[in-house]
Amino acid sequence: MERNHPIAWHVPNLINICIDSMVDGEMSGRIYHCYSREEICFSNIIRMIETAEEFYDRLQFPQAATQIRSFDRKEPVQEEERPEKVMEPEQILQMRGQKGTFLLNVKYRQNSSWQGYIQWVERDITWHFASVLEFIKILNNALN
Repeated sequence: MERNHPIAWHVPNLINICIDSMVDGEMSGRIYHCYSREEICFSNIIRMIETAEEFYDRLQFPQAATQIRSFDRKEPVQEEERPEKVMEPEQILQMRGQKGTFLLNVKYRQNSSWQGYIQWVERDITWHFASVLEFIKILNNALN
């Protein structure tokens, strides 16, 4: 569903995705969030999704409804302290990608996927997505 109003930029898990290049359908760029002053570079869509998923796990928001299974016996994971904000949302909203800038607001992590909103900053268009696959398709269609 496409909407013409922006998503809330004050949510704790807001991610700014700056797409700098798209070669043979593969996106690369940078990710920004309020809990780090450093950019996080990604070279493909899978790495971008893994980076965001690691961020949500560390932030513990939104809480994952399912856990990844493993056949290896693992030591119990000790909970890390939640990170503290080091940047204001206005600062990360200023970063721009060469091909496009997208604000990602994942509201839920249910059914081993994401549900939320993505806003294309340059065009002021917001889409709702119900899965990571739908999220990828929205990004791909926006930049093609």
